[in-house]
Amino acid sequence: MEQSVLKWLMENDNPEVKLRTLKEYKKLSEDDEEVIACKKELLQSKVYERGLKKLKKDKPWDKYDAIMAFAEWGLTRDDIGQDIDDEVFGLIKSTGFKMLCGEPLLLRNLVKLGYYSEDIVKNEVDAVLKLIKEDGGFGCISTNKKINDPKKPHKSCARLTVEYLLLVAELHLRGFKPECEDALVHYFTKRNIFYRTDDMKTPMVEVMLSTFYPPDPIKIGAHMIVYALRVLGCEPESEAMQAGYKVLDEHKTDNGKYILTASKSVPAFKAGNVGEENKWVTLYANLAR
Repeated sequence: MEQSVLKWLMENDNPEVKLRTLKEYKKLSEDDEEVIACKKELLQSKVYERGLKKLKKDKPWDKYDAIMAFAEWGLTRDDIGQDIDDEVFGLIKSTGFKMLCGEPLLLRNLVKLGYYSEDIVKNEVDAVLKLIKEDGGFGCISTNKKINDPKKPHKSCARLTVEYLLLVAELHLRGFKPECEDALVHYFTKRNIFYRTDDMKTPMVEVMLSTFYPPDPIKIGAHMIVYALRVLGCEPESEAMQAGYKVLDEHKTDNGKYILTASKSVPAFKAGNVGEENKWVTLYANLAR
């Protein structure tokens, strides 16, 4: 990463980006003085205050978004304290993790926050990863027979499988390798990450070629997908990763920063304006290298 770009990511006006940069790009430990100081700043910030208010709301999807935000920022359950434990276990009790198509991403965020040590989370992660299909992906969960008739064979759902990729990558970062890891990686590499096997110029899902952020259960951008595959050991020189970098470079500016191409109208947290250089996309794109 160019020093000017790194300096931009480390600006104090975005402590949430700075913390994730310190921990994942600079690989500083939780007890490093710079990490501790950045956490303190983040926990006293307006952006954290907004996240905590969202966590305390009654609607499950508000809690879901807050959990995602804290995970993306690089915080842990220990950083947040009792406030998050009560809400996380309450959400699990009320939903059983079944947040429509959002379960794998919820589990990824819980792992990132440090909840894999809890049996209720570990058991759910282990159970859902066993649902991998023969093609290396994960199937649609819809009960609508017009979409997902159990009597008919179906290919895996690419949107859902991307969420599982992020989950497995997070486990990998924590020293765990699920049995499904190699097959899941192959699901993407045999497609040059994004494309249909019967047409290697047509994306499985159009949003996969974008830099959509923050992630949504059915909308995850190229920067996060390529990042996850790099975490899982895909070599930068490989054909698949080169295809991934080619897509990312389409969103790169001359000064080494990356553009945010799309986001939800009401995102999980404010991450920047669509059409402008974006710190989060830039960080992920560089971690993917």
